[in-house]
Amino acid sequence: MRVVVVGAGVAGAIAALRAAERGMEVTMVHHAAGASHRSLGVVDVLGYLEEEVESPAEGVEWICRHRKEHPYALTGADTVAEALEFFRRKAEEAEMRFEGSLDENIHVATQFGTVKPTCLAPERVYTGRVELWDGAMVGISGRVQRDYSPAFIAASLAELVPRLVKVRPAEVVHGEGELTLKPLSQSGDGEAALPLLGDGRAVIEALVRLAESAGVRVVRDRITGGSFRGNLLEELRGVRSTYRADAFVLATGDWIGGGIHGRQELLGLDVAGRLELRKIPLPESGHPYALRGVAVDGNLRPSRRGRRIENLRVAGALLAGYDYCTEKSGWGVAIATGYLAGGVE
Repeated sequence: MRVVVVGAGVAGAIAALRAAERGMEVTMVHHAAGASHRSLGVVDVLGYLEEEVESPAEGVEWICRHRKEHPYALTGADTVAEALEFFRRKAEEAEMRFEGSLDENIHVATQFGTVKPTCLAPERVYTGRVELWDGAMVGISGRVQRDYSPAFIAASLAELVPRLVKVRPAEVVHGEGELTLKPLSQSGDGEAALPLLGDGRAVIEALVRLAESAGVRVVRDRITGGSFRGNLLEELRGVRSTYRADAFVLATGDWIGGGIHGRQELLGLDVAGRLELRKIPLPESGHPYALRGVAVDGNLRPSRRGRRIENLRVAGALLAGYDYCTEKSGWGVAIATGYLAGGVE
């Protein structure tokens, strides 16, 4: 069976890896780096609902019961757990070790001098998680970069940590401490690290290399359209070539990645979600536009002009019904839906 995956972010990489593992002939087509490449490179499964989520597993179960349009409700909680283990295994095959548990979020410091909840993190980031700061002197060190100022981060964290997490106030300093954090890109084996925007690129590129070693054909091309016959997608047209297959996975991202342009999706798939003006442009609860995307059924199949497309699956940020920015669920949804999409029959 031939499968074409469009997109080489985390959703596309996981879809390609799973399809290849199941013996499919897989081609991955991608044009440029997307939002996954510019991320912190940690796996956010679920950080917030109305309040901060302590257990992503329990939060996903709640979503499955109460928010039927959410991608987690479509995949189901068991698939989320299976997909995370698949990601962890593939990351280890690519010589990247991720630590953490679906049962409990951890907190990591960021280059913005903030603390965020996440589920899985690279081993060195996990070693520097805020849960280990209790009563310690924490040093923020490393070479100053355009996007990294250890003095600023230390000053900000010294104010924020006692209010944001359930630990006794840690003394955070600019320099060496009992626990010293450097940027992940500057740290070595056994050292604690904090992630920077762009660390996701190394993870994605390693997964794509692993996919190539598993027989996936990786092509640089920009998809411009497709041809449909009845309820089937027959081919995708790119700038350089045309791609025919038995099944297709679309993981092109939302408006950041280029999968959504204003009111339209690239292939003319039916888009759900409201476009409306708000007096407050950036409300704390999230903007309605963030929920906009392609609506799918429980097998991640979209519709076009009201007709279900049987051999097409949609994964990742292109999906409607969730707001990965306010929920902190970006890579979790991408991994779960990419895993399900890659299991096409």
